[in-house]
Amino acid sequence: MNILTIDVGNTNVAICLFFKEKPISFVKIRNTDLIKTKLKENLLEKYTKNSNINIILSSVVPAISKIIIDFLKVNKIKFYLLKNLIKTLEIKINIREKKKIGEDRIVNAYYAKTKYLKNLIIIDFGTATTFDVIDSQGNYDGGIITPGIDLSLKVLSERTAKLPLVKFAKTKNVIGRDTKSAIQSGFFWGYVSMIQGLVYKITSEKKNSFRIILTGGNCNVFKNLIENVIVSDDLFNSKGLNFIMKEYLKNEYQKR
Repeated sequence: MNILTIDVGNTNVAICLFFKEKPISFVKIRNTDLIKTKLKENLLEKYTKNSNINIILSSVVPAISKIIIDFLKVNKIKFYLLKNLIKTLEIKINIREKKKIGEDRIVNAYYAKTKYLKNLIIIDFGTATTFDVIDSQGNYDGGIITPGIDLSLKVLSERTAKLPLVKFAKTKNVIGRDTKSAIQSGFFWGYVSMIQGLVYKITSEKKNSFRIILTGGNCNVFKNLIENVIVSDDLFNSKGLNFIMKEYLKNEYQKR
């Protein structure tokens, strides 16, 4: 059984094809490039010729998910929406307005809890950098949302007269000797310090130690600089969607 996961983020749509637990194909489409020809190229022709495929769609951008849903319906391709499957997930959520939680964060939290049980912080480097906490009882206890790296770099360049748009990169030295290296150092070491500081704050507030899961585009840059990292995987969210889809299909089969 093949499962195709579609994760609509604020910047990109991540599409991943799985055979059982193994990802066998992965592509990202920028939201600004999301036109019918791109969808046809990356969905219809590549994957959906196989009738034995199950598609799950997660989204934090309603306008983009509508484009994808309309495309799937027009082409008569069966799919499942994560928002309809969330109620089947066995996880207690200690957040007041549960309906406003980003679907990507719910997937990360549920998958992390299922695999590693408790005392976890999932840090996701996306358009926003998010921290989600699984407490000592295995409950999703809430988290932190901070500006994402690439978004912040873009805003810095757009809102200043002379500062250039630079590529995020790891730097050896903290002190930059020119504008480019100063910006790169500020973002790299600034984010390292922010992550370390927030993990320390969470640990102090909860009076507990936590294992760290890193995911998102820049996760591997930080994996050797943060203590107690047990996983650094850019596909963690896609794997979570695949796991949720498999669980749902298995439960539906058992009901027959």
